[in-house]
Amino acid sequence: MTSSKPSWRTDRPFLVFLAGTVAGLVHALDDAVLHRQPGVPGDQHLLALAVVSVAAAVALWWFRHAGTGVRAMLALVVGAVTVANGAMHVMHVAVSDSISGSDVTGMIAAVFAAALLVMAALLPLLHRGERGTTRRRTWAVRVLVTSAVVLGVTFVLMPVGVGIGQTHLFRSPVGDPPDDRFRPVSFDSSDGLSLSGWYAPSQNGAAVLLVSSARGDRSAAVDHAAMLADHGYGALLYDARGTGRSEGTPNGYGWGWGDDVAGALDYLEARRDVDASRIGGLGLSTGADVLIEAAAHDRRLSAVVADGATIRSLADIPPEQASNVAMMAPVLATAQLFSGESPGDPLVELVPQVAPTPLLLVATGSLAGELDVNERYAEVAGPGTVLWALPEARHTAAIHDEAAEYERRVVAHFEDAL
Repeated sequence: MTSSKPSWRTDRPFLVFLAGTVAGLVHALDDAVLHRQPGVPGDQHLLALAVVSVAAAVALWWFRHAGTGVRAMLALVVGAVTVANGAMHVMHVAVSDSISGSDVTGMIAAVFAAALLVMAALLPLLHRGERGTTRRRTWAVRVLVTSAVVLGVTFVLMPVGVGIGQTHLFRSPVGDPPDDRFRPVSFDSSDGLSLSGWYAPSQNGAAVLLVSSARGDRSAAVDHAAMLADHGYGALLYDARGTGRSEGTPNGYGWGWGDDVAGALDYLEARRDVDASRIGGLGLSTGADVLIEAAAHDRRLSAVVADGATIRSLADIPPEQASNVAMMAPVLATAQLFSGESPGDPLVELVPQVAPTPLLLVATGSLAGELDVNERYAEVAGPGTVLWALPEARHTAAIHDEAAEYERRVVAHFEDAL
């Protein structure tokens, strides 16, 4: 008895799945090896490439031998994961109006990923009723499958997509400096990457380095830098690794950014206009997390403002938000795989180590959980830590939403410490 299963050459759904999977693999190879970010070692993303390749091979074999339901599920999974990466390249081309690096293979992968998602929706419709089951059984299967898809998308595909997005952030164009006080500068991170930024020389002998949000480039900290320069402070803002004009691979959770901060401190220490004992730091969101970690280990930071600190590991999630662990676990695991970096020590363990360095925690209410997380940090912090809670302000936007009070508090914090 011969099988009625068609040859793979005439199996159209398989050919579509094969094309989409190969397009994703070609882009993964291009992204990790052929057009990797400047300054990134050739082996940094090889583990991720190997895992993706093995997973793709298993998916291809499974799809070829699977029924309609499993085929639709595999097309959904591979399409969603691939489009999360490819979409970043589509956005990069749209924003920068130019094509560079792995953008070409990324956009091609995005097109094929969209085709896989369409196929995932069409397969069950095209093959419905083939098994001749009862109406009751048909509806039971539909309910179970729909529930499984909703749960899978919510707790697996979306978190994995976020993790991929946070480690494949596209580079935005760097605009002009805030004003003519700021000059282009470059310096090396402590692990040898070339970083680019702007610096306004100090007028009072003190300086503040500014660390940006998850976006990474200097643009998010421009207003904060100008405010500090208005009060005579040297202000150094720069593109974190893998963003703007700096070398390296991006990471929206700031893993590895501590080496950037160490290089920035080296730069400020060497400047003649700066007293090395009068250096502070102001971090926004991810930058706030990074500066908490840096201040816990590097006493060259004499004062820190952490504006919008969140979490960087599962241990940082407050006990009353335990349900968030299920959402964040796949996000962080995916980010760790694709970045080749690790979260490091939990912030809840690092905050107490910042003392006696003065620490101002600024927490707003627009980002879910931000107030709770910072209240927890304030509870475990040592002396010299102050929490300023702003339930009505937007995340990292207190400089605009509470402009006068923000300037007063932040400047006073640095004046007292520096």
